[in-house]
Amino acid sequence: MIYMDSRSTDPYYNLAFEEYLFRSFPGEDLFLLWRNSPCMVVGSYQNICRETRPARLRRLGIPTLRRISGGGAVYHDLGNVNYSFITRQEGGTDYDRSLAPILAALNAIGVPARKRRTCDIAIGEEKISGSAQRAAGGRLLHHGTLLFDADLTALEEISVRGKGEHVQTKGTQSAICAVTNIRQHLEEDATVEDFCRQLLDNMVPDPSDRLELTAAQEAEVRRLAEEKYRSWEWTWGRTPAFTCKRSGTFAGKSIFIAYQAKKGIVSDARIESHAINGPLAASLLNGARLDPEGFAAICRELAGDQEEELLELLL
Repeated sequence: MIYMDSRSTDPYYNLAFEEYLFRSFPGEDLFLLWRNSPCMVVGSYQNICRETRPARLRRLGIPTLRRISGGGAVYHDLGNVNYSFITRQEGGTDYDRSLAPILAALNAIGVPARKRRTCDIAIGEEKISGSAQRAAGGRLLHHGTLLFDADLTALEEISVRGKGEHVQTKGTQSAICAVTNIRQHLEEDATVEDFCRQLLDNMVPDPSDRLELTAAQEAEVRRLAEEKYRSWEWTWGRTPAFTCKRSGTFAGKSIFIAYQAKKGIVSDARIESHAINGPLAASLLNGARLDPEGFAAICRELAGDQEEELLELLL
């Protein structure tokens, strides 16, 4: 097993780093540990508008990214540690085989972890890790989160209670579970850096098996990050088709909003309210891309300094 070091907390870079290794190192079994600055990461088949609240994330400056594996939406911050195994595929999906080494390493460093449900790791009945997989070209990518010292208040607000119930879609929906941080269950306190070091020492004990990308390889990762993971086409354009219908209050008056979206493009928009120009709103929305910044510009034109209030209702 070879460890590849990212040395980055940029989520766009790290998702590209992982995919680059998955596709470009066919003969090696790899292990990765990486952390991201605050972001939301949704599964390959998920509907962003159903699984997150894009207007709120925009206001908080938290980007949303789409990964190449399935599974649910997760909130990352620097208190969350991500791990990845990239191995030769042997048979079909087997979470037991993939989870066994990370469970052994966690228990070896004093974390009383156990497998729970299909692909979760828990302490007692509280989840500390979820995972997902992607198989292609005879290779298996298994990756997961490890809540070490994450902001659970933000996770609850953004991920657990941040669902768009007004969105009707066939996209994969995230499971809701009680969670806890690993740090509060340790017999001796440790920083997240200590935890990563201990985990790595158990997973890849030989320092000669710990490598970094060459300058040329790193350039390829950065290209992939820019061309794919920062692109609207990958993140929003792949959102499964959905219908949005909701009623509420805007500027002290009732409002009804309805539209459809397919391949990230809005159609059949209808806005009914005495607070804004409904026909103008529909004309601006029809043909628009699903995109927080683009929607914000439309809301600014319709509602001036009340754009944030309207954006919360629209997206």
